[in-house]
Amino acid sequence: MGLGGGDDLFQLVTCTRRHRIAAGTAGATVVLALATGCTDAPSAAPGTPAPSAATTSAVPASTPAPVSAPATTAGAYTKPPSRNITRPPGVGTVSGSACTYALSSIHIFAASWASNQVSVVQRGQPVPDDVWADTLRVTADYQTGIATTRSRLKDAHIPETFPAYSDLADADAAITAAIAAAKAKDSAPVMTIYNKALTAEDHLVESCGALQDTKR
Repeated sequence: MGLGGGDDLFQLVTCTRRHRIAAGTAGATVVLALATGCTDAPSAAPGTPAPSAATTSAVPASTPAPVSAPATTAGAYTKPPSRNITRPPGVGTVSGSACTYALSSIHIFAASWASNQVSVVQRGQPVPDDVWADTLRVTADYQTGIATTRSRLKDAHIPETFPAYSDLADADAAITAAIAAAKAKDSAPVMTIYNKALTAEDHLVESCGALQDTKR
């Protein structure tokens, strides 16, 4: 699945919504739900690393069965409410490719984090040292996509007061927190980091969507 214009980004957003890994206590289940008719994962933008082997094996092409996991004290993720964002006055629509870099990066990061860290702590176990080592090796590369989208928005003359910039900063902060946790081999903030990443992704979907909305 190519990721070029607005229609492609919409496909990415749709797949992102339906590929969402819900990690919470409700039903004590980690579910990876694939959308009907959307059997491939979002293509990574240039500069975006591929998921680790553990992540790849957790995302088969066919619809997987739910994987049971013990409940934790962490609450289920709640999608943030709409901020009713509109495109800034005098700014034309922005190509979907501008946001694809960051959306791909934060989405793949969150999926990898869910597979390699969240699934472990939900079983009441510490994240293994080798998993932390692998996380530390690849995670910083996800920040390249964040930086690329930020640069593309500036090139498109999007005012830096527009919410997409703070959404990018939040995505970057979640990844930075993951790197710090990996260095410290600290499993305590795993769920907090995961929720921050999902929130940043949902916010980016909204703010980038406003930039592409031809009706506003």
